[in-house]
Amino acid sequence: MMKSDRIMLGRYAVVGLGIALGCVLLPSMAQAGALRLGAEKALVSASSSLRSQVEPSPEARLVFPADVFTASQPITAMDMLDRVPGFVFEGGDRVRGLSGSQGNVLIDGRRPASKSEDLSSVIRRIAASQVERIELIRGGSAGIDMQGLPVVANIIRRQGGAIEAAVSTRAERHEDGRWALDTSLEFSRSLAGDRRFEASGEVYSYVDDDAGDGIRERRDVSGGLVRASRADQTGGGEGGRLTAGWLQPLAGGELSVNGLLSAERYDWSLEERRSLPTVGIARLDEVEDELELELGVNWARELGLGRLEVVLLQTLGDEDLESTAASDTGRETFLSDERTGESIGRLNLAKTFSPQLTLEAGLEGAFNWREGRASAQQDGLDIVLPSSEVRVEENRAEALVAASWRPSSRLSLEAGLRVEASRLGQTGQSRTVRELTFAKPRLNLVWIPDGLNQVRMRVEREVGQLDFGDFITSASLDTGVVSAGNAELMPPASWILEAVYERRFWSDGALTLSVSHQAIEDAIDRIPVRTLSGIFDAPGNIGDAERQVAQIRLTLPLARLGLEGGLLKTDLEWTHTEATDPTTGEQRAMSGFSPFDADFEFTHDLPQHRMKWGISAYFGSEERDFRFDQISRERSQPWWSAFAEWQARPELVVKLEVQNITGRARRFERVIYDGPRDTAAIGLNELRRQSFGPYLALRVRRAFG
Repeated sequence: MMKSDRIMLGRYAVVGLGIALGCVLLPSMAQAGALRLGAEKALVSASSSLRSQVEPSPEARLVFPADVFTASQPITAMDMLDRVPGFVFEGGDRVRGLSGSQGNVLIDGRRPASKSEDLSSVIRRIAASQVERIELIRGGSAGIDMQGLPVVANIIRRQGGAIEAAVSTRAERHEDGRWALDTSLEFSRSLAGDRRFEASGEVYSYVDDDAGDGIRERRDVSGGLVRASRADQTGGGEGGRLTAGWLQPLAGGELSVNGLLSAERYDWSLEERRSLPTVGIARLDEVEDELELELGVNWARELGLGRLEVVLLQTLGDEDLESTAASDTGRETFLSDERTGESIGRLNLAKTFSPQLTLEAGLEGAFNWREGRASAQQDGLDIVLPSSEVRVEENRAEALVAASWRPSSRLSLEAGLRVEASRLGQTGQSRTVRELTFAKPRLNLVWIPDGLNQVRMRVEREVGQLDFGDFITSASLDTGVVSAGNAELMPPASWILEAVYERRFWSDGALTLSVSHQAIEDAIDRIPVRTLSGIFDAPGNIGDAERQVAQIRLTLPLARLGLEGGLLKTDLEWTHTEATDPTTGEQRAMSGFSPFDADFEFTHDLPQHRMKWGISAYFGSEERDFRFDQISRERSQPWWSAFAEWQARPELVVKLEVQNITGRARRFERVIYDGPRDTAAIGLNELRRQSFGPYLALRVRRAFG
């Protein structure tokens, strides 16, 4: 047995032991306090901590009225979601199509008609005062679009004619004297006739915490220092965003329209002062401009045949990049200009025959395109790049049938099948046309033996969304790596098996244990591409791969441990991947996955002082990247932060943050071969260390209405 196998066996043994302990210990804990109410009764706590109420219905919804969040003094709907025990927000995955890619939160029973705007941004624009209740739906529910997810949160807003507005300003002060400012305005107006208008505007600047100062060294195979330098990096950007939304009754149904316009510029610079082998200075500058426009329309109506939903979505984008490197040895430039577009239409019909049975059918069509040009020069001479002028187009159609069946209040089964057909074409220096067909079945089983325990099982086939930017050549002048475009990319397809056990305790505590196995076909990693100009590294399909994940999530209220208003949340995740290296033919991990991730968050509510404070940490990561002629490893240290928030008046909130308290260091190691790793020897070992210091942030939010 290999060492890596023993390590993974040990990890899963620990997880298995944790599951066993949870099953043994937590039932005994259930005999104290609120758990004595019985597993099938409502979870109601008499303390001032969060209290959940279970509806006595086959839908098994956990309903959290707005007033149960009062002690935590929430500002936005996201603050309230963070306090829902056992719920972990997911913003969506990179899967093909609109269905199944929009996260696990509904707003008034529906998902926003948007792919460009982050779901968390939409939720943070909803003031806590607008929320009537939050429903945690486990295992399906009549009239709710679960889209194959076993758990969904539904934010229900209050009805009425009030005007709500808020102005928020956040200022960061960094140790090098730079400032970052973010000012936003949010406006919401409910009108007669169930009409609602929402708008927001934001102007911001930011400092990139991935750009720090440090050293760079290169050594030969004997350990001799052949290059040494001091590197000073700065990165950051500025931009703006406008969003607007309109909701109104139309033709017996409800129409919502959303629009987004955003623009951003990112600047990055590096000054490298070399001391070996000679004294010199090199400078790299990079400027990236992005512009994005999106318009989404959603119309839903109850018909005799069921609930009909129509979604139309259009996005357009433009990205320009200019990178320049200058030193005493020469000058290099890299330019790229890319434009993107996506058009989606979705038609969905769901018929609820009873609280136990719902049938669903749908059609979705999409047209995606991306076109770009890339060019490079060295000392004024053009460099021939592969796939430097490309247009990629995809036409895709998908049909869906699904059924959700709840034979009892304790058991639910959801089965579905999506079948898609697509045509993927590329023009430019390379011309290819491919026609693809994928079947994507899924099966979700949820067993709720009582109000405190839940077991979820999932079997599903997912097909990933290709990044069309991988079809076009890109370059990093900092590392000297050219990533060739690849016209032969296929979307990866995966079979996923997942098991989740959830245990609720102390009314507002939750423990979730999960394991999953992912069998990947046509996995995307790095491959060598041979051209007339030489061998280039490129994204490509490397065949079959595997990924296993074990996760422990805990929401622990501390009132019973003597700290009223205290809450601890932890998330531990172990990941093991395995694939065949396309260069050497040997088994290795996949690029870009961290084997272990962990974070925790502690908050303490002090409602009597209209205050709360907290501390959180992300415990760093380690990722490896495999290219045909080099192997790199990047490790980052923990990131600690703390905050204190004071509600000076009901409409005025002040929040002080200390970010990166200990100062995070990052270590980048690279083993560079003289050629392909299967035939060439190691030529150089590179080490880069950089650090980014702590900084302060002050946020002031003033609500009106």
